[in-house]
Amino acid sequence: EKLGQERRVRGQFARFVPEPVKRLASIDPDALELTEKVEQDVSVLMLDISGYTRLSERMPADELSAVVERYFSAFLDRIQGAGGDINQMAGDGFMALFQESEAGGPHAIRAVDTALILLALTEDLNGDGEGEPIAVHMGVNSGTALVGSSRFESARGARWTFTATGPVTNVAARLVDRTAAGQIVIGPETALRLGDAYRLESLGAENFKNVSDAVEIHRVLGAAT
Repeated sequence: EKLGQERRVRGQFARFVPEPVKRLASIDPDALELTEKVEQDVSVLMLDISGYTRLSERMPADELSAVVERYFSAFLDRIQGAGGDINQMAGDGFMALFQESEAGGPHAIRAVDTALILLALTEDLNGDGEGEPIAVHMGVNSGTALVGSSRFESARGARWTFTATGPVTNVAARLVDRTAAGQIVIGPETALRLGDAYRLESLGAENFKNVSDAVEIHRVLGAAT
């Protein structure tokens, strides 16, 4: 019974392993040249659970974990359906990466479309009366990042990660910190790539920690009518 439970848990968490990492491991887990990172044009979506600290103070850890798994599992399906991938997770949020893919359409638009879908999905899940309702907020930023895998060696073996690094990711992280519950805030390059397909509210220029220049940000209000 214990073995069966362990397999089920591993199977659930395996869904959150980025597809590039799965492919690397299946090709050759010992191929160190596969860790080379390259510059790629991407859109980074950062999502956080609003008020996570308050939730963690009033809910038992196992109940909160079940809530997060329920919502994030539903989110993962939508993200992967749009050609994105969750490549980093924390207890209260995750980072999803969108690149050019077979999903079709510019990745900035797919990322923002997905963010809007995740807001709607959160409301649907909150309304089904099953468990504690939550709120989420997101930041999206686009541009060139250093993308690739890292392989970490330890006494217990090797571990693969797949991520994007650089200013694009840093600003996306700052954006999600600037965002209120139920909101999506985007960077200037993402806004430029959206054209007139969405209703945007200018929030002006923000100065972020460890970002040299002020960043023009916008809130996404929805698709243009």
